Parts: sequence; structure tokens; C-alpha cells
Amino acid sequence: MTSTLDSHALVGSHARRLNRVIDHVETHLADDLRLDHLARLAAFSPFHLHRVFRAWTGETLRDFVRRRRLETAGIRLRYDPALTVREVAQACGFASAETFARAFRQHFGVTPSAWRQGSLQHAPDAPSCDPGSLKLGKVALQHLPAREVLYWRVQGDYAKVVAPLWARFQPWAHALGLGDQPMLGMGLDDPAIAQPQHCRYDACVVLPAGWQESAQLRPSRKRVESGWHACVRFEGERTDIGLAWSWLIDQWLPQSGFIAASGPFFEAYAAGQPSAVGDELVAELCMPVLPLGR
Repeated sequence: MTSTLDSHALVGSHARRLNRVIDHVETHLADDLRLDHLARLAAFSPFHLHRVFRAWTGETLRDFVRRRRLETAGIRLRYDPALTVREVAQACGFASAETFARAFRQHFGVTPSAWRQGSLQHAPDAPSCDPGSLKLGKVALQHLPAREVLYWRVQGDYAKVVAPLWARFQPWAHALGLGDQPMLGMGLDDPAIAQPQHCRYDACVVLPAGWQESAQLRPSRKRVESGWHACVRFEGERTDIGLAWSWLIDQWLPQSGFIAASGPFFEAYAAGQPSAVGDELVAELCMPVLPLGR
């Protein structure tokens, strides 16, 4: 088993089906996510889905669902103080607050309440971010439109897997005639909560209206929903983009009067970006938000 999940390395139909399962889990954490139900979604037998999923990701589907429920709960406890622990438990698919508390403590080593109160330091080794040391614009609130995208996904330490993904994804998008379209980069996991080997990143190309895929291609495709986002322009080295995200999430957000909403955080790039050559990036960091106390 490789250490990096690469959706394009799979036969196209398998990648599409497995990504469909993973994306469904992310948006239906409170629903029935048993193996037989997800197997029907993927058009696999339960045995085949179990075998392929484990070979591809390095964990069973059951373990993946449990981990994503707990990590999402950790994010909601951290960024949405209006939700009670019981409400977080229900939203993330736990039958009771007691069951949730036991599972949470087993996974993170602290109770949900202690996590929320800050007794657990997130990413204690991460350097603090001075916005003056980064080329950041002013944060602007924007209502972004819904978009359809094609995407490739990798899994692993963002610092190691993201740049090589773009180096392969860009020529593929150009070959489809989509080289003049905007690109989105989506970090699907919070590296302050998820282990590096579990962090997933999608390289996406935005589809023009009416674009149709060929029956032979069948790439992974998804819809990015519309909504309000806090957006800030970043210019700088690739290695600093994580610091820019940390500033937006950990320093700007708590003082903003907003909370992080559900939905992907993403980097928006102009056509032809991010370049596979050089260390400089120009991107708009976009975080879905809701007013505090909505």
C-alpha cells in the first residue's frame, strides 16, 4: 500500500465511485453510513467496497466514518460556540452525548468540554503567524456562486503531496481544453486535528457552463455550493500558505463576528495557476462563514 491516496492512479470508474462514497460521508455524517448502504451508492458489493476502500485508503470504511465524525465534531466544538455538546454529537451521527463523549475522549485524549475550553492546545508546534510578515490583502465577505468542478485527490502531508499533484493535474486539465478555466485547491482536513497521513487535498478545475464529459473519460466530478465566504488575497511562497490559513482561521475568525460554516475551505487560482514551476503563489483563500449567533 502506498502512503499517498491518488484518485487518478485508479481505474477511472473506481476512483469516481470511491470519491462519491467519501464525499457522501462528508455531507451526511448524521445519516445511516453502514457498509451495505454505502456499497449501494458505489454500485459495489459490500465485500468489494470493503476490500477496495481499505486497499486505497489504508483504513476500513467503518474506521474512516468514525474518524471523520470525531474530527468534524472537534472542528465544530472549536469554531461554533453556540452549539451544545449534545447538538454536536447529534449532528455528527452519535446516538447520545454519552456515547460521543466516550468516543471523543478515546480518540483525542480529552473530553469534548475540555477540548472546547482550550485545555488541549491545537497544533502546539505550529509557529504563530504575524500577518505583517505575509502578503495578505484585506479580508472581504463575498457571496460566491455554485460551481461544477473536475478533481483529482491525494492524501498525505500537505507539504509533500500538494505541489506534485498540481504538476500532474495542470497538463491533464489542459488536455481536456480546460486550461483557461479557474482552478480551486481544497484542503479537506484540518492538519491541526487530523494526522498528516489522513489529510486530503483536491486539485479542481472549474467547468464552463454546459461542459459535457465523454463516456470514456468519466472523471471525478462534484458541485461546490454557493454561499458567503471570507476571502483574502495571498501572495507569497508555497510554504507560507499554511501560515496564511492559520492567521485567517485562528486570529481573524474569532474577532470577526462570524463562525466557520460547513463546506470546503479552498484556494482560488486564476487560469494557469498554481504554476508547477517556482515557489511563488497568488491565490484567494476562501472560508465559508455564517454570522455568529445566527
